Formats: sequence, C-alpha cells, structure tokens
Amino acid sequence: MKIQKAFLILGIFGLIFVSGCNNNVEVFTPTLSDGLIENTPAIVNGSASFTYALKANNFDGNYNNALTLNSKSLEIAIAIGNYSLGRIIIDIYNEDNINIFHGNYTEGIAITQSFTTETFAKRIELTLIKVTASVSLAVKAK
Repeated sequence: MKIQKAFLILGIFGLIFVSGCNNNVEVFTPTLSDGLIENTPAIVNGSASFTYALKANNFDGNYNNALTLNSKSLEIAIAIGNYSLGRIIIDIYNEDNINIFHGNYTEGIAITQSFTTETFAKRIELTLIKVTASVSLAVKAK
C-alpha cells in the first residue's frame, strides 16, 4: 500500500513537472483593460510613484488624496484610449496648496511631461465626468 502511494505521488509530481515544461510560451503586450473591472479604479500610491488605471463606461467619480512622492522632480504620463465620451480633470498641488499641474481632457491622448517644482507634490485630485474610455495616469518621482 505504501509503495502504491509513493508511485501515485511520484506520478502526480512527474505529470506536473512534464506539463510545466511546455515550450509553447505566448508573450504578448498587455492592454489597459487587462485585469481591470469596469468602473472600478486601480490605484497605487507610493513613495516613488502614483498610478491610476480605469476602464470606464459612463463613469462619474472623484479621487482626492495625499501624495507620498519623495522628489521635487516629477514625470507625468497620461494615456486615454478608446475614448468616446466625457471629461477628465487632473490637478496636482504642492505643500503650499498651489496647483503645479492641471490637465483637462475631452478626447483620447497620450502624453508624457517632466517638470521640477520648488516644493514637494502633496495632493492629487482626479475628476471624471461621464467618462467612457480607458484611462491610465502615472506620476513618477525622478
């Protein structure tokens, strides 16, 4: 009985090993919608970067939060794809509550902008009004 169990366990591990050694690996470029649930933003706020991704369908929403970036030199990348409707407003404020970045978008766009500020970026506001598009925003400390 013990020998049969041992062969069964070895057989299962052998099958797993052989099936895991498949040379047909498919590599593809992920799209913005991969892993995103419609109308549910994916947000990551860290010391090196802030990211916001959304697959929107007639979405209204506001996001207002503190930034924890540890740099006065920033790079902002915005991509709005599959755009068909709405307005996207992005504002970033410094320690003195002065607006250091403003973006107001009503169409598909892909831009990257770098700049340096006198003080740290401390707050971000995102406003989406009736948006139907794929939205990606990344703010990186340089």
